[in-house]
Amino acid sequence: MRSRRFTFLFLAGVSGLATAAHAADAPAAAAVESPAAEPEEITVTARHRVEKAQDVPIAITALSARDLAATGNFSIRAIQQQVPSLQILGFNPRNITIQIRGLGTTAGTVNSGIEPGVGVYVNGVYNARPSIAVFDVFDVASIDVLRGPQGTLFGKNSVAGVIDVHTNPASYTPEISGEASYGNYNFSQFKIAASAPLGDSGFAVRVAGMKSDRDGWIYNTRFKQGWQDYHNQAVRGELDYRNSDESLTARLIGDYNDQHEYSGFALTRGVLPKTRADGSVATTRDFYARAADAGYTPLPIDPSAHRTDLNTPFTVVMNTGGVSLELDKKVLGGHTLTSITGWRFWNWNPSLDGDRIGAAVNTASNLPTYQRQWSEELRIASPSGGAVEYTAGVYYFWQSNRENPFNTYGADAAKYLLGAAYPSEALNNVSQTGLQLAHTASYSGFANATWHVTDRLAITAGARYTYEKRTGSYSSYQIGGTPLTDPVFARLTATQLSTIAARRASFAPTASYDVSAKAGRVSGTVNALYKLTDEVNVYAGYSRGFKSAGINLVTPVQLANGPAPQTFRPETVDAYEIGLKSELIHNRLTLNLALFRSDDYDYQANQSVLVATATGPIMRSYITNAGQVRTQGIEADLRATPIDGLTVSGGATYDDATFVRYVNGQCPYLEVTAANGGVCDLSGRPLTGVSKFVFNVSAEYARPVGTLFGGSTVAYIGGDYSHRSSAYGTLNDDPYGRIPGYGLTGLHLGIRDEGGKWDLKVWARNLFDTLYYVNTSVDSATTYSYAGSLGEPRFFGGSLAFKL
Repeated sequence: MRSRRFTFLFLAGVSGLATAAHAADAPAAAAVESPAAEPEEITVTARHRVEKAQDVPIAITALSARDLAATGNFSIRAIQQQVPSLQILGFNPRNITIQIRGLGTTAGTVNSGIEPGVGVYVNGVYNARPSIAVFDVFDVASIDVLRGPQGTLFGKNSVAGVIDVHTNPASYTPEISGEASYGNYNFSQFKIAASAPLGDSGFAVRVAGMKSDRDGWIYNTRFKQGWQDYHNQAVRGELDYRNSDESLTARLIGDYNDQHEYSGFALTRGVLPKTRADGSVATTRDFYARAADAGYTPLPIDPSAHRTDLNTPFTVVMNTGGVSLELDKKVLGGHTLTSITGWRFWNWNPSLDGDRIGAAVNTASNLPTYQRQWSEELRIASPSGGAVEYTAGVYYFWQSNRENPFNTYGADAAKYLLGAAYPSEALNNVSQTGLQLAHTASYSGFANATWHVTDRLAITAGARYTYEKRTGSYSSYQIGGTPLTDPVFARLTATQLSTIAARRASFAPTASYDVSAKAGRVSGTVNALYKLTDEVNVYAGYSRGFKSAGINLVTPVQLANGPAPQTFRPETVDAYEIGLKSELIHNRLTLNLALFRSDDYDYQANQSVLVATATGPIMRSYITNAGQVRTQGIEADLRATPIDGLTVSGGATYDDATFVRYVNGQCPYLEVTAANGGVCDLSGRPLTGVSKFVFNVSAEYARPVGTLFGGSTVAYIGGDYSHRSSAYGTLNDDPYGRIPGYGLTGLHLGIRDEGGKWDLKVWARNLFDTLYYVNTSVDSATTYSYAGSLGEPRFFGGSLAFKL
């Protein structure tokens, strides 16, 4: 996405700096830059043409491979430490939710009938599954985060923004480079990339690969193993072509990425009280009473001990890959015709402990998923530099999901859920399974134009029409369990037998249905940029984005006023932004400011409700249109070179995000009363997952220190700090689901060859071993406890990179 005018080659940029952010966020080898070098000029292709980032009238955080390497952030999930407006939530990779300026998809969404609100693109290809955020983005050239609706020019409609990733293309100059890292928790990582032309044929090839491994840092007392480990391996191959005058270029890219680990679980943070705020009884048996009935002795509640007693292997086995072909042809007097074709797959094969405690209650809560997608974009772009520059095209996207749910009760379920009087056979091995199928077809056409009214004023307008249809089918049925006619139940009363039957039926109901939803909408943008001076630009704009209508592929939910809807309406966002972009003091200081406001109508949210049954409440979830949401605030980005050798960058976001109207929300645990029936008006409360204040700052100082191995050598030291204020991890803003604010500190220092031949460094992430949570949950139906997923502890190590 970016061309950088360097007089050197960024070592890791051409070598494929693939750093596993889960693997200690180990900073990879950085580019070597002379301390006296001029500040770089950043260009982006946010409008499918090369432009200075400062001349694009939207808020963009442009991260080069050098920026990423400085903090070791090489997964999309990790770069939120560098992009204050970006927030990524989720217990496990399948449930990852990405938000920009508070909008996107709500936490805990597992329903394949909804689309993400933030589009993730890799080399121009849309990735429909947000789990791409936890894979290593290796051999990367740049990552740009575009804020606000981006449905006009990017293939898939989005309401919140776009994360655009570009990897290094094949080089027509032979090169090979690599990196080896080692750190605590037995962390090891190896990366290599090689590229060369194939004679004078016009073809060039590039191959890059990486492998990361790390032992776990949360000890499982039952399996006697370290969990929250990490194992990732990936490979990418690319064949490029250009003809003699470069009027035709092509990139054929194939990649495969595999990840497996014991991870994604939460640790108990506390126990819910038995009484509500009004003194009414929430449950007669709290967490400890239920554990005693089941003969289970839980671990002391202390997340800082980094211990768990989960009795079911909590495994994540996930792989993804695909092939893409990009063709660019110069036509019609300098116009560029571009075709991007992509096919991708994603497989998810988990083994998850559904109760998240050491008792055998819900021993499996699995949703194996097999996703396939195909996309085609065809567009034409006018030459750059004219009075009017325009881009137009068409886009098609197809997706298929197949899911085979499997949920089962264990030997402790009956005593834990129903009481000590019930035998283990009452619920043991009672399971729910079935089949869920979902298909998406999306068609769109778009056009965008910029009119350079004068040398200082430019006006841009664009529109896209998108029509999408989603279809799905759901089936569920019960298997397993000891027949109620078995002699083991002979001593039970008729009431007890009825209770067992009711619990089995509510846990694994028999249901089947077909459902579809379709909608067409116009999205678009209009904005203007004015150059106050050669160094200062101001801009203002409006954009509209939307998420298509969706379908619920979940166990049917019976509400007080009838069944929950099987479909939900499109979500529409009207976004307004005014900003300032400046390059001051001979480009040594870049300061950008943006004021933003987004009004989101028919907000699509993952609604969890307590469904009352004869045997106690059961938690069910479904997607619904919650109402209206508003996010508004201010953002700032800064880059500075105050003195030769010292670079400083940072960003900050203040985001006031609230539910303007949300009248049928699930009440927080303590607020449930007989009068409200668990349904509360949550209007005016903070939006889920959004920290009101987030900032980050980083700095590095480099200085020549003589010669080594025949070349000039630079020593450097740098650090970074990111802070995120508190937020709510549950849609209903339950205080027990509050995520406390936290700050993380990183440090790196090393020595490198000024010409980029080698780089040796040591690094540390979360230097002060801060205890923090990346997500939280409240269980008021099974365990009567609240939990959180811990962020990574202190990691440190060293890296050696080379380039030949």
